[in-house]
Amino acid sequence: MSNATAVRRARALLRSALDRAGHPAIRFGRIPTPVGILFVGATDKGVCDVTFGQPSERRYRARLLRWSPEVRRDDAGLATVREELRAYFAGELTRFSLAVDLRQVTPFTARVLRETQKIRFGQVTSYGALAARIGSRRASRAVGGALGRNPVPIIIPCHRVIAQGGRLGGFTGGLPTKRILLGLEGYRLPEPSGRLF
Repeated sequence: MSNATAVRRARALLRSALDRAGHPAIRFGRIPTPVGILFVGATDKGVCDVTFGQPSERRYRARLLRWSPEVRRDDAGLATVREELRAYFAGELTRFSLAVDLRQVTPFTARVLRETQKIRFGQVTSYGALAARIGSRRASRAVGGALGRNPVPIIIPCHRVIAQGGRLGGFTGGLPTKRILLGLEGYRLPEPSGRLF
């Protein structure tokens, strides 16, 4: 066996062991959008991260390295993600077909996020209603916490969950961004009476 073949085989074995341990390789890219630059990470199972407001590629890579020892830039490999986000922001896409990888979240958070994926474009629900939909009527705060840990905002539309009485609630990308996303989808919220932050 040649040295090159042995190295390839060793890398494949290491990659397999890391995948089994929950540390898959992550490819990432930088995507310009109307709400600013998004950094997006994906594994072989799907999109695993969407981050707003990251000041640098170096810091984003460092954050991903806490989850996986193999992180690399791959804009070409994220072409489908880029195209679906472009189409969403252009008003041409109302439902993402992208697979998501939620291995890094708890089972409760995954359950909340899977139910959140069912909220249709242009519609909203409340934290309490979402809690009831997952069978935990009194867990609206826990639902809010789970949505705050959504690793793939926009793709899993946590911006479509608002507080009781039509208030915005919270959002990882900031309340101005949440308002923009809901407006893009045709949902009109009352104008804010004060500062959003």
